[in-house]
Amino acid sequence: MKVLFILFLFSFVFLLDGCNTENTEKSYTIHADFDKENKVSFSDIFAKIELIPLETNEQSLIKNITKVVVHDNNYYLLDYQRSEILTYDSAGNFLFKISDRGEGPQEYINISDFSIDKNTQKLLLLSAVNNSMYEYDLRGNFIKKYKLPNIVGAYKSFLLLNADTIAFFTFDFNNRVKLYSKSRNAIVKELFPEKDNILNKFSYYEFPYKNYFHRSASNILYKIESDGNIVNGYSWDFGKVNNSKKQIKNLEKLSSNEIHNYFYQLINSEIINHITILHGGNSKYLFTQIWRKGKHINIFHDKTNDKNYIFEKTIENATFHPLSWYEDYVIGYYSDEWGTIEETLPDAILDNNNIRIKEQLNEYDNPVLIKYHFKK
Repeated sequence: MKVLFILFLFSFVFLLDGCNTENTEKSYTIHADFDKENKVSFSDIFAKIELIPLETNEQSLIKNITKVVVHDNNYYLLDYQRSEILTYDSAGNFLFKISDRGEGPQEYINISDFSIDKNTQKLLLLSAVNNSMYEYDLRGNFIKKYKLPNIVGAYKSFLLLNADTIAFFTFDFNNRVKLYSKSRNAIVKELFPEKDNILNKFSYYEFPYKNYFHRSASNILYKIESDGNIVNGYSWDFGKVNNSKKQIKNLEKLSSNEIHNYFYQLINSEIINHITILHGGNSKYLFTQIWRKGKHINIFHDKTNDKNYIFEKTIENATFHPLSWYEDYVIGYYSDEWGTIEETLPDAILDNNNIRIKEQLNEYDNPVLIKYHFKK
């Protein structure tokens, strides 16, 4: 089922390899040998888990969660396939949804990405098909729509840099990142030219957390600074299993149409040593998840003691699939795309209350959010 989930991602995630030649700085490099997995206990990193079943009714049915934003103790979820934003309170009770798909003056064609602007307390929604942004209040009421400047290719996702500037990731390979000024309604800067690379189609998010920028074909996690410059934030060094320049170059020759022919060879490390799927982090940890020999390998780097925790599963036999990162916790969710529920949520990492919640779940329910609380 994990393979099916990645194949689904190809329908809306098209990423890159990338190398930026301007405004770089000396990076913090993390050395890790992910072929030497540690015996990692859930309790080495997390204090507890909180399961949040999402209310299931006719108005709140979720097909697939592709993004979660937590704001004022509410959970805002993007269901990409349904083009809906669904909102739940801290206990998982359904509050409302934005479901305005259509061609009317206040309707959108699709939802490519969304975010919450903490400066204005507005929900921003990108509809890439018609180059438009939509603003809603935090109760889901439409406020306004505005057209974005026409660009080569199309818009894909965005990051709020400051009160006036939005960084857009686009399909213009000459400059993948566009900086947009809301006050001027104009693109004020274009950066990050790169070649199309099939590895980048495996990435989950361009903007994984804070102001960081992810490219699967690179071990560098880039940072977009408040002035819009892109610098090297930090790097992962996997030693002998770093991808070679030759491997990267060979993959540039493959077209998207060929990916199905090479899919299993790619994820089983027969063509490339590894694929970087996602990143995350907070003040204590830096995190990456890679695909190596058919496994999802998680690496937590503890910045306070320069220690790595490397595992496919914890010693309690738990897998880990994060969605969104915050200082005190990370949000994930259970889906059968990740395997059985016992692989994601074995009883050994749950308290009695969460075991009861797990036992009450059934296949017709909405997904259950998993709130992983970090150890203090």
